[in-house]
Amino acid sequence: MKKSKSFFGILFLLISAFLYGVMPIMIRLLNIGGLPPITQVFSRYIFAFISAAIYFLITKSKLKIEKNDIFLLLLTTIFGYALSNLFFTYGIIYTSVGNALFLFYIYGIITPIFSFFLLREKLNKFNLISLFLSLIALFFLFQPNSVSTWKLGGFFAILSALCQSLYLISRRKLLKYSAAIMMIMNTIMGVVILGILSYIFEKNFYSGAIKTVSSKTWIMTIIFGIDNFLAWLFMTKGFELFKASTGSVVLLVENVFAIILAAMFLKEIPTILTVVGGSLILLSSIIVILKSEN
Repeated sequence: MKKSKSFFGILFLLISAFLYGVMPIMIRLLNIGGLPPITQVFSRYIFAFISAAIYFLITKSKLKIEKNDIFLLLLTTIFGYALSNLFFTYGIIYTSVGNALFLFYIYGIITPIFSFFLLREKLNKFNLISLFLSLIALFFLFQPNSVSTWKLGGFFAILSALCQSLYLISRRKLLKYSAAIMMIMNTIMGVVILGILSYIFEKNFYSGAIKTVSSKTWIMTIIFGIDNFLAWLFMTKGFELFKASTGSVVLLVENVFAIILAAMFLKEIPTILTVVGGSLILLSSIIVILKSEN
């Protein structure tokens, strides 16, 4: 039974990593298509919410929340979901994809550390080896050679990493709530928070520029919303079965998927160092999968 749970936990996290790997490409394409950052996230959250609502109904879930968990749930849904994707979108748009991803993926390093202090999850030697390999791999993958190019985009990428880490840790504290409940709560707050921010800061878009957005861009937004829902769903279900300290390393495989997809759709040919970095991430993931206690 324990091995079965670990297998599905790994499978769910790998599926989530692939779905996340698609996102940087979609963010760039939607930005080119004329959707400003906040409106872009708000629009895809609408379709993520519709997907979550359908899943909620299919699973026949009941929305019951204990009073003692309200604050943590609000913290998780607002910062861990609603704002994390917004910060990530700004990071991808306002700095190079490589720099943004390098800074964002530090969540895979800081989450095990936070988990040790907040969740009392032990770090065995295999976890530590995997973390060390992952850190080296990130430098190989993205080679952040100019701090000056990070600027605003890098700042938002770091904020997104912190929010992502918050979600992974708080999800472990909210295991009593199913993936269906978490997703319906996440997407509701995502639509509300981003809808308000979009109207306040990008009001001009709705008064004219929205008419120039092509149907192709809107279709891509729908697909992105569904992808957004499925990525968070599989990640949420994965962390129901896998420790945060271990799963966060497995999610770094997203980098490998992103490299492959970028080469296919953006014609970004990986360098030798990129291949080395990707190989190290695969190695670190394999180590925690085979050797960590979950």
